[in-house]
Amino acid sequence: MQHERDLELQQVYQKRKELIKASKQMVAQNQEKRFFGMMGMTIDEKMFENMIYYHKSELKRVLGSNNESREISKLSRNVRKILERNKIINHGYGKFEITPKARDFLASKQIHEGG
Repeated sequence: MQHERDLELQQVYQKRKELIKASKQMVAQNQEKRFFGMMGMTIDEKMFENMIYYHKSELKRVLGSNNESREISKLSRNVRKILERNKIINHGYGKFEITPKARDFLASKQIHEGG
């Protein structure tokens, strides 16, 4: 292409890409601030909480088992990916485990719910 040899044109394209990226980041930050103002928590925290509530039965079964890693392995791959993405479980060295944050959250909610 002809514009590949033109340094000024390359710089213009690069600057345009940077401006678009900065604009998208600014919009995302504004959305995060607005969400935080309404909910009092970040989007990631809300997703974490929602996923814990949604998968509560599976997580209770995992916590009640003798071998958590094996019980997590029995979950479907999609569920494991969702739980990992939301930092509810960790997968390292061939072993699954519930994160301390998720464990604390489940324990505190069980106390309030009475079971």
